[in-house]
Amino acid sequence: MDSWKRKEPVRLGIDIGGTNVKLGLVDAQGQLVAFRSVPTPAKEGAAVVAAEIGCQAQKLLEEQGAENCLGAGLGVPGTVERETGMVLYSNNLRWDDVPLAGLLRSYLPMPIEIANDADCAVLGETVAGAGAGCRNVVMLTLGTGVGGGVVLNGELLRGSEPGHVVIVEDGERCTCGRRGCLECYASATALKREAERAAGRLVEPEETFAAAAAGDPVLRPVAEAYIRRLGAGVVNLINLFRPQMFLLGGGVSQQGEVLLAPLRAMARQECFGGEKSPLPEIRIAALGNRAGMIGAASLLVQ
Repeated sequence: MDSWKRKEPVRLGIDIGGTNVKLGLVDAQGQLVAFRSVPTPAKEGAAVVAAEIGCQAQKLLEEQGAENCLGAGLGVPGTVERETGMVLYSNNLRWDDVPLAGLLRSYLPMPIEIANDADCAVLGETVAGAGAGCRNVVMLTLGTGVGGGVVLNGELLRGSEPGHVVIVEDGERCTCGRRGCLECYASATALKREAERAAGRLVEPEETFAAAAAGDPVLRPVAEAYIRRLGAGVVNLINLFRPQMFLLGGGVSQQGEVLLAPLRAMARQECFGGEKSPLPEIRIAALGNRAGMIGAASLLVQ
Protein backbone atom coordinates (compact mmCIF):
# COMPACT_ATOMS: atom_id res chain seq x y z
CA MET A 1 0.00 0.00 0.00
CA ASP A 2 2.90 2.37 0.67
CA SER A 3 3.88 2.50 -3.01
CA TRP A 4 0.51 3.82 -4.15
CA LYS A 5 0.65 7.29 -5.69
CA ARG A 6 -2.36 9.32 -4.70
CA LYS A 7 -2.87 10.90 -8.11
CA GLU A 8 -3.27 7.51 -9.77
CA PRO A 9 -6.85 6.47 -10.64
CA VAL A 10 -8.65 4.27 -8.12
CA ARG A 11 -12.03 2.58 -7.82
CA LEU A 12 -14.16 2.18 -4.71
CA GLY A 13 -15.00 -1.38 -3.73
CA ILE A 14 -17.78 -1.69 -1.17
CA ASP A 15 -18.70 -5.01 0.43
CA ILE A 16 -22.00 -4.74 2.30
CA GLY A 17 -22.66 -7.35 4.98
CA GLY A 18 -25.37 -7.72 7.57
CA THR A 19 -22.89 -6.84 10.33
CA ASN A 20 -20.23 -4.64 8.70
CA VAL A 21 -19.60 -2.63 5.57
CA LYS A 22 -16.05 -2.83 4.20
CA LEU A 23 -14.91 -0.02 1.90
CA GLY A 24 -11.67 -0.13 -0.06
CA LEU A 25 -9.74 1.78 -2.69
CA VAL A 26 -8.43 -0.45 -5.48
CA ASP A 27 -5.78 0.62 -7.97
CA ALA A 28 -5.49 -0.14 -11.69
CA GLN A 29 -3.61 -3.38 -10.92
CA GLY A 30 -6.45 -4.67 -8.74
CA GLN A 31 -4.56 -4.10 -5.50
CA LEU A 32 -6.25 -2.83 -2.35
CA VAL A 33 -4.44 0.37 -1.34
CA ALA A 34 -6.63 1.54 1.57
CA PHE A 35 -9.74 0.32 3.37
CA ARG A 36 -11.98 0.80 6.36
CA SER A 37 -14.76 -1.18 8.03
CA VAL A 38 -17.82 0.22 9.81
CA PRO A 39 -20.91 -1.36 11.37
CA THR A 40 -23.92 -1.77 9.07
CA PRO A 41 -26.91 0.16 10.48
CA ALA A 42 -29.23 -2.41 8.88
CA LYS A 43 -32.01 -2.04 11.46
CA GLU A 44 -32.35 1.63 10.59
CA GLY A 45 -33.34 0.98 6.99
CA ALA A 46 -31.85 1.20 3.53
CA ALA A 47 -31.73 5.00 3.35
CA VAL A 48 -29.64 5.19 6.54
CA VAL A 49 -27.33 2.42 5.29
CA ALA A 50 -26.84 4.28 2.00
CA ALA A 51 -26.13 7.52 3.85
CA GLU A 52 -23.56 5.84 6.08
CA ILE A 53 -21.84 4.20 3.11
CA GLY A 54 -21.79 7.49 1.22
CA CYS A 55 -20.37 9.37 4.20
CA GLN A 56 -17.68 6.76 4.88
CA ALA A 57 -16.72 6.56 1.21
CA GLN A 58 -16.29 10.33 1.05
CA LYS A 59 -14.13 10.25 4.18
CA LEU A 60 -11.96 7.47 2.78
CA LEU A 61 -11.39 9.32 -0.47
CA GLU A 62 -10.57 12.56 1.37
CA GLU A 63 -8.25 10.91 3.90
CA GLN A 64 -6.31 9.15 1.16
CA GLY A 65 -6.20 12.19 -1.09
CA ALA A 66 -7.70 10.12 -3.90
CA GLU A 67 -8.25 12.75 -6.59
CA ASN A 68 -9.25 10.44 -9.42
CA CYS A 69 -11.94 7.91 -8.43
CA LEU A 70 -13.40 6.22 -11.50
CA GLY A 71 -16.49 4.86 -9.79
CA ALA A 72 -17.86 2.57 -7.08
CA GLY A 73 -18.73 -1.13 -7.14
CA LEU A 74 -21.06 -2.66 -4.57
CA GLY A 75 -21.31 -6.24 -3.40
CA VAL A 76 -24.62 -7.01 -1.68
CA PRO A 77 -25.93 -10.25 -0.16
CA GLY A 78 -29.02 -11.19 -2.09
CA THR A 79 -30.61 -10.83 -5.51
CA VAL A 80 -29.69 -7.70 -7.45
CA GLU A 81 -30.58 -6.14 -10.79
CA ARG A 82 -27.55 -4.69 -12.52
CA GLU A 83 -29.40 -2.52 -15.02
CA THR A 84 -31.38 -0.57 -12.41
CA GLY A 85 -29.01 -0.82 -9.45
CA MET A 86 -31.84 -2.39 -7.46
CA VAL A 87 -31.52 -4.85 -4.60
CA LEU A 88 -34.56 -7.01 -5.27
CA TYR A 89 -34.22 -9.09 -2.12
CA SER A 90 -31.70 -9.45 0.69
CA ASN A 91 -32.53 -11.65 3.65
CA ASN A 92 -29.41 -10.54 5.57
CA LEU A 93 -30.35 -6.87 5.28
CA ARG A 94 -34.14 -7.41 5.25
CA TRP A 95 -34.46 -5.43 2.04
CA ASP A 96 -37.02 -5.70 -0.76
CA ASP A 97 -36.81 -3.61 -3.95
CA VAL A 98 -34.25 -1.12 -2.63
CA PRO A 99 -32.88 1.29 -5.30
CA LEU A 100 -29.42 1.17 -3.75
CA ALA A 101 -27.43 2.68 -6.61
CA GLY A 102 -29.88 5.55 -6.84
CA LEU A 103 -29.70 6.23 -3.10
CA LEU A 104 -25.89 6.26 -3.21
CA ARG A 105 -25.63 8.65 -6.16
CA SER A 106 -26.78 11.43 -3.83
CA TYR A 107 -23.47 10.99 -2.01
CA LEU A 108 -21.24 9.54 -4.74
CA PRO A 109 -21.85 11.26 -8.09
CA MET A 110 -19.93 8.68 -10.12
CA PRO A 111 -20.57 5.46 -12.05
CA ILE A 112 -21.95 2.79 -9.71
CA GLU A 113 -22.11 -0.96 -10.40
CA ILE A 114 -23.83 -3.55 -8.24
CA ALA A 115 -23.60 -7.35 -7.91
CA ASN A 116 -24.18 -10.17 -5.47
CA ASP A 117 -21.46 -10.37 -2.81
CA ALA A 118 -20.46 -13.94 -3.68
CA ASP A 119 -20.04 -12.90 -7.32
CA CYS A 120 -17.76 -10.11 -6.14
CA ALA A 121 -15.67 -12.56 -4.12
CA VAL A 122 -14.94 -14.86 -7.06
CA LEU A 123 -14.21 -11.86 -9.27
CA GLY A 124 -11.78 -10.51 -6.68
CA GLU A 125 -9.97 -13.85 -6.47
CA THR A 126 -9.77 -13.97 -10.28
CA VAL A 127 -8.40 -10.45 -10.55
CA ALA A 128 -5.88 -10.48 -7.71
CA GLY A 129 -6.07 -13.71 -5.71
CA ALA A 130 -5.65 -17.44 -6.12
CA GLY A 131 -7.29 -17.36 -9.55
CA ALA A 132 -5.11 -14.59 -10.98
CA GLY A 133 -4.07 -15.35 -14.55
CA CYS A 134 -7.06 -17.65 -15.13
CA ARG A 135 -10.04 -16.80 -17.32
CA ASN A 136 -12.29 -19.58 -16.02
CA VAL A 137 -12.74 -19.86 -12.25
CA VAL A 138 -15.37 -21.44 -9.98
CA MET A 139 -15.46 -20.70 -6.27
CA LEU A 140 -17.43 -22.11 -3.35
CA THR A 141 -17.55 -20.38 0.04
CA LEU A 142 -18.20 -22.82 2.88
CA GLY A 143 -19.71 -20.80 5.70
CA THR A 144 -23.13 -20.54 7.32
CA GLY A 145 -24.43 -21.38 3.86
CA VAL A 146 -22.66 -22.28 0.64
CA GLY A 147 -22.14 -19.32 -1.63
CA GLY A 148 -19.98 -18.99 -4.66
CA GLY A 149 -19.66 -17.73 -8.16
CA VAL A 150 -18.33 -18.33 -11.64
CA VAL A 151 -16.05 -16.42 -14.01
CA LEU A 152 -16.12 -17.65 -17.63
CA ASN A 153 -13.83 -16.33 -20.35
CA GLY A 154 -12.84 -13.51 -18.02
CA GLU A 155 -16.44 -12.39 -17.51
CA LEU A 156 -18.48 -12.71 -14.33
CA LEU A 157 -21.47 -15.02 -14.70
CA ARG A 158 -23.83 -12.94 -12.62
CA GLY A 159 -26.41 -14.48 -10.35
CA SER A 160 -25.21 -18.09 -10.37
CA GLU A 161 -26.03 -20.11 -7.23
CA PRO A 162 -23.67 -23.10 -7.11
CA GLY A 163 -24.68 -23.85 -3.53
CA HIS A 164 -28.16 -24.75 -4.73
CA VAL A 165 -27.44 -27.62 -7.06
CA VAL A 166 -29.13 -30.74 -5.71
CA ILE A 167 -26.79 -33.59 -4.73
CA VAL A 168 -29.22 -35.75 -2.67
CA GLU A 169 -32.69 -36.44 -4.04
CA ASP A 170 -35.36 -35.79 -1.38
CA GLY A 171 -32.61 -34.82 1.05
CA GLU A 172 -32.46 -32.23 3.80
CA ARG A 173 -34.75 -29.22 3.40
CA CYS A 174 -32.80 -26.17 2.21
CA THR A 175 -33.45 -22.55 3.12
CA CYS A 176 -34.20 -21.97 -0.58
CA GLY A 177 -37.20 -24.33 -0.34
CA ARG A 178 -35.76 -27.28 -2.25
CA ARG A 179 -34.42 -30.52 -0.79
CA GLY A 180 -30.92 -31.93 -1.02
CA CYS A 181 -29.00 -28.81 -2.08
CA LEU A 182 -25.23 -28.74 -1.78
CA GLU A 183 -25.69 -26.08 0.91
CA CYS A 184 -27.59 -28.63 3.02
CA TYR A 185 -24.50 -30.85 3.17
CA ALA A 186 -21.39 -28.71 2.58
CA SER A 187 -22.01 -25.67 4.78
CA ALA A 188 -20.61 -25.24 8.27
CA THR A 189 -24.22 -25.33 9.46
CA ALA A 190 -24.70 -28.74 7.87
CA LEU A 191 -21.48 -30.08 9.35
CA LYS A 192 -22.56 -28.94 12.82
CA ARG A 193 -25.98 -30.58 12.31
CA GLU A 194 -24.52 -33.94 11.35
CA ALA A 195 -21.91 -33.85 14.13
CA GLU A 196 -24.57 -33.08 16.72
CA ARG A 197 -26.75 -35.92 15.45
CA ALA A 198 -23.83 -38.30 15.76
CA ALA A 199 -22.35 -37.08 19.05
CA GLY A 200 -25.48 -35.89 20.81
CA ARG A 201 -23.96 -32.47 21.51
CA LEU A 202 -22.90 -29.30 19.74
CA VAL A 203 -19.60 -29.82 17.91
CA GLU A 204 -17.79 -27.08 15.99
CA PRO A 205 -16.32 -27.96 12.56
CA GLU A 206 -12.75 -27.62 13.81
CA GLU A 207 -13.39 -30.20 16.53
CA THR A 208 -15.02 -32.57 14.06
CA PHE A 209 -12.00 -32.56 11.77
CA ALA A 210 -9.54 -32.80 14.66
CA ALA A 211 -11.42 -35.75 16.12
CA ALA A 212 -11.59 -37.42 12.71
CA ALA A 213 -7.83 -37.06 12.28
CA ALA A 214 -7.38 -38.73 15.67
CA GLY A 215 -9.55 -41.66 14.56
CA ASP A 216 -12.64 -40.82 16.61
CA PRO A 217 -15.19 -43.54 15.74
CA VAL A 218 -18.15 -41.16 16.09
CA LEU A 219 -16.93 -38.04 14.32
CA ARG A 220 -14.64 -39.54 11.71
CA PRO A 221 -17.59 -40.84 9.63
CA VAL A 222 -19.16 -37.38 9.87
CA ALA A 223 -16.07 -35.68 8.44
CA GLU A 224 -15.72 -38.30 5.72
CA ALA A 225 -19.36 -37.96 4.67
CA TYR A 226 -18.99 -34.17 4.61
CA ILE A 227 -16.01 -34.39 2.25
CA ARG A 228 -17.76 -36.92 0.00
CA ARG A 229 -20.79 -34.69 -0.40
CA LEU A 230 -18.72 -31.58 -0.92
CA GLY A 231 -16.82 -33.56 -3.54
CA ALA A 232 -20.04 -34.51 -5.31
CA GLY A 233 -20.84 -30.82 -5.68
CA VAL A 234 -17.32 -29.97 -6.80
CA VAL A 235 -17.34 -32.70 -9.46
CA ASN A 236 -20.74 -31.56 -10.73
CA LEU A 237 -19.51 -27.99 -11.10
CA ILE A 238 -16.27 -29.05 -12.79
CA ASN A 239 -18.24 -31.13 -15.29
CA LEU A 240 -20.55 -28.21 -15.97
CA PHE A 241 -18.06 -25.34 -16.27
CA ARG A 242 -14.64 -26.96 -16.86
CA PRO A 243 -12.77 -24.19 -15.01
CA GLN A 244 -9.01 -23.75 -14.95
CA MET A 245 -9.18 -23.11 -11.20
CA PHE A 246 -11.59 -24.28 -8.51
CA LEU A 247 -11.39 -22.32 -5.26
CA LEU A 248 -12.72 -22.94 -1.77
CA GLY A 249 -13.29 -20.07 0.64
CA GLY A 250 -15.13 -19.53 3.91
CA GLY A 251 -14.47 -20.84 7.39
CA VAL A 252 -14.47 -24.57 6.64
CA SER A 253 -11.86 -24.05 3.89
CA GLN A 254 -9.30 -23.36 6.63
CA GLN A 255 -8.93 -27.13 6.86
CA GLY A 256 -6.75 -26.83 3.77
CA GLU A 257 -5.23 -30.10 2.56
CA VAL A 258 -7.63 -32.10 4.72
CA LEU A 259 -10.23 -31.07 2.12
CA LEU A 260 -8.07 -30.49 -0.94
CA ALA A 261 -6.34 -33.88 -1.13
CA PRO A 262 -9.54 -35.98 -1.23
CA LEU A 263 -11.27 -33.47 -3.51
CA ARG A 264 -8.43 -33.69 -6.02
CA ALA A 265 -8.64 -37.48 -5.88
CA MET A 266 -12.40 -37.38 -6.45
CA ALA A 267 -11.95 -35.04 -9.42
CA ARG A 268 -9.47 -37.45 -11.02
CA GLN A 269 -11.72 -40.43 -10.41
CA GLU A 270 -15.20 -39.01 -10.99
CA CYS A 271 -15.04 -36.08 -13.42
CA PHE A 272 -16.10 -37.01 -16.94
CA GLY A 273 -13.02 -38.25 -18.76
CA GLY A 274 -11.00 -38.49 -15.55
CA GLU A 275 -7.33 -37.62 -15.90
CA LYS A 276 -7.70 -37.50 -19.69
CA SER A 277 -9.98 -34.48 -19.32
CA PRO A 278 -8.86 -30.91 -18.49
CA LEU A 279 -9.03 -30.98 -14.70
CA PRO A 280 -8.70 -27.72 -12.77
CA GLU A 281 -6.32 -26.91 -10.00
CA ILE A 282 -8.19 -26.99 -6.68
CA ARG A 283 -6.95 -24.45 -4.15
CA ILE A 284 -7.95 -22.41 -1.12
CA ALA A 285 -8.92 -18.82 -1.89
CA ALA A 286 -6.20 -16.32 -1.01
CA LEU A 287 -7.76 -12.93 -0.31
CA GLY A 288 -9.99 -13.56 2.70
CA ASN A 289 -12.25 -10.61 3.47
CA ARG A 290 -10.47 -8.46 0.86
CA ALA A 291 -11.92 -10.44 -2.05
CA GLY A 292 -15.32 -8.75 -1.91
CA MET A 293 -13.90 -5.23 -2.01
CA ILE A 294 -11.49 -5.99 -4.85
CA GLY A 295 -14.19 -7.80 -6.79
CA ALA A 296 -16.74 -5.04 -6.26
CA ALA A 297 -14.28 -2.46 -7.56
CA SER A 298 -13.56 -4.71 -10.54
CA LEU A 299 -17.24 -4.62 -11.58
CA LEU A 300 -16.45 -1.26 -13.17
CA VAL A 301 -14.22 -2.89 -15.79
CA GLN A 302 -16.48 -5.88 -16.50
